[in-house]
Amino acid sequence: MKACPISRRPIAALLLVPLLLAWTRAPQSSPPPPPGSAQQNQAPPASASPEKVPVPLPPGTRLFLRDGSFQLVREYKIGGDRVRYWSTEREEWEEIPASLIDWEATHKGEAEDKARIQQIDRQLKEIARHERAASLDVDASLEVAPHVFLPDDPGFYVLANGAVRSVSTDLAESHRGKARLLAQIFTPIPVVPTKHSVELKGPRASFRIHDLQPEFFIRTADGQEPLITLVRVRVHGGSRLIAEINTDAAGSSRTKASQIALERWVAARSTFRYTLGQKLEPGEYAFVENVPEQGLDLYVWDFGVDPPSGDSQKK
Repeated sequence: MKACPISRRPIAALLLVPLLLAWTRAPQSSPPPPPGSAQQNQAPPASASPEKVPVPLPPGTRLFLRDGSFQLVREYKIGGDRVRYWSTEREEWEEIPASLIDWEATHKGEAEDKARIQQIDRQLKEIARHERAASLDVDASLEVAPHVFLPDDPGFYVLANGAVRSVSTDLAESHRGKARLLAQIFTPIPVVPTKHSVELKGPRASFRIHDLQPEFFIRTADGQEPLITLVRVRVHGGSRLIAEINTDAAGSSRTKASQIALERWVAARSTFRYTLGQKLEPGEYAFVENVPEQGLDLYVWDFGVDPPSGDSQKK
């Protein structure tokens, strides 16, 4: 017995039924509302509003109301007798009558916020400046004067008349007093106090500047700051007296010198800056270093200060 052939038309019709049902149940897109209609004036959904992307955000402020409260807003705009603002609490635009706002308190709060922001900016810049100074080791980054940079080699430098120059060392001499030397020779036990004078040859230093208030910089190779002192040198005869060192019978030493007060700053890594609290008088000067457990180093940085003039500095 042959099976009856099944017609394909009923099968195709059955397959189309679910599709027709799904199409009739799907929401149909409505035509756009006419211009000016209430439906068109409605705000778009919150997820589609471009105002929901506050990047970058302007600084916030407060709108003080006459009842004593305030609204924390991102920004506000005045339009006639209405004020439109973006509420940071609800993250949407809102409007209130301008008559409800205490404008005097609002403007006062804005001024206080601005002053607070400026103070914070100054503090952040100061912190950044100290951090930058502590991490600097690239000399082209250390500008000691407008368009004037400190050399990168270790050494002693002076900033005078808008230019940086290197100051070399000069070897001083230590002399013992002749009378005390004879006393020690004829005394069997060395109990006679001694006196040494530290001097430089010549009445004038070869290195001269014409700036009465220079600045000084030291770059060290090991990162350690030397213990230095600025001394006003006394000229007598053909030499310059830097200091007198008196040693008593117990072996304790005391150094006598005409010291100049210095202010010390950390300019960069392994770099130290020294400024003066007062102007230098024309004369002879020297920087001396006191080495721990050794005393005064005889290698000194000597220089002379001449009255400011139009002449170029003599090297």
